[in-house]
Amino acid sequence: MRFSVFSTLVLSVIVAFGSVAAVSAQEAAPAQPDLPAPAIAAPAPAPAPAQAQPVLPVKADALLLYRQGRDLETAGKAAEAAARYKESVAVCDRELATDPTRMDAYTVKCWSLFRLESYREVVDIGAAALKVRFDARVVEVMGEAYFHLGDDKSALKYLQRYLDNVGEYGDRVSTAYFYMAESYYRMKRFDHADIAYSMAVYREPGLARWWYRYASAVESLGEYARAFDLYGKALKLNPSLAEAQSGQSRVKARM
Repeated sequence: MRFSVFSTLVLSVIVAFGSVAAVSAQEAAPAQPDLPAPAIAAPAPAPAPAQAQPVLPVKADALLLYRQGRDLETAGKAAEAAARYKESVAVCDRELATDPTRMDAYTVKCWSLFRLESYREVVDIGAAALKVRFDARVVEVMGEAYFHLGDDKSALKYLQRYLDNVGEYGDRVSTAYFYMAESYYRMKRFDHADIAYSMAVYREPGLARWWYRYASAVESLGEYARAFDLYGKALKLNPSLAEAQSGQSRVKARM
């Protein structure tokens, strides 16, 4: 008897719930006009063709192109690297035509021109950029460009200016010190070169050629025992570096 009563109650709830749901569905559905049913069901209208979306050009990234060029250059693919650098320059030119105050575009353009060995253009573009605003990145690459143009005084001026503005933790500090050392070496100011090389290898100790150049400056000062040790550090990083091998043999004979 209890089971029958319970079943009856459940059934009543289900029926009631179904009625409520049906009513809710009817209320939710939009009202339809009373039209006579056609003899044959009309086919559903074909969907409108999708509008073709315009293909937007991919925005070129000058810095990405520059980095791709560096990777290709490291891999020994000089021609492909040069093509990337030229593309990077073209992108920078378009950006500067739109916004002549865009310092990132000036900077990447100078970097790309430097890799293309267009050192005079680096100096000229850099000078134009600095008229807009000071940028330590531009100053540094101008210093390197002046070195390759054989203008050691200007190289030292711009590299020192870079160091004065970024302190000891800028991205190119070690390279700036190295180029300063190279300029001092060419000017035969070996004591200054000694100091600058020491700062360069302190910041970047894993480059054999830098240790070799450091050793050469110290050898020029007549400090043969110290030069012997420095040539040894170069050979530890690159045992096949012929210049360091001959340098170490040379100073050993003079010790």
